[in-house]
Amino acid sequence: MRSVLQRAALIAACIGMLAEAPAPAPSDEAAKLFALSGTRTANVQSYTSKLQVDFALKTFPYLKFHVAGHIEYKRPNLYSVHFDHVPWFGKGFENMKMDPLEPQTWPEHYDVASIAHQGDRTHVEMRDKVTGNVKGIHAELDADGLRRIEWQYVNGGRIDVRVNPVLVDGVPVPATEDADIKLPAYHVTAHATFSDYKIVTDSPVAAASSTAR
Repeated sequence: MRSVLQRAALIAACIGMLAEAPAPAPSDEAAKLFALSGTRTANVQSYTSKLQVDFALKTFPYLKFHVAGHIEYKRPNLYSVHFDHVPWFGKGFENMKMDPLEPQTWPEHYDVASIAHQGDRTHVEMRDKVTGNVKGIHAELDADGLRRIEWQYVNGGRIDVRVNPVLVDGVPVPATEDADIKLPAYHVTAHATFSDYKIVTDSPVAAASSTAR
């Protein structure tokens, strides 16, 4: 499952800047927020990580199971999860595209309804650009990047993902994530742990050359 949604200290700078200036319209503020969210990882070409996920079905038949796999990120925003083996009822979900979980891709998928600041967190309310089963999306960001995202469905269901980020070689990436999935037919929780990151960044020479242009 996975968010992978942590884009970092520049979010704090963005929040501080917005707090000092006259409040812009939500669309302008959202553009600044999402633009800054990808700056911290601008020089990251790709990264991979091992992934361990523990699932627990909170409704009958109350199953618990563990899956292992890995994640892959490739610039500009290609993010995917690959499980080595899944239970029989999970067939078809061995490989999942997760690009919409990257904050800088949100303008492609969602329309921003409102942005509010509460304490050290910025709360963003969004709607899916395509009318369907998703009623709304709620996201929370703080100085460590994206900390929570929740999808609310028209049938009353919801998927709530909370992110615990960490910096690896100065790059914000997931350390652990917890998901609470409540749909009319079932209730599932999941705890994901990420480890053994391999991060490829632009060389200093290439980065300097790109900046010069």
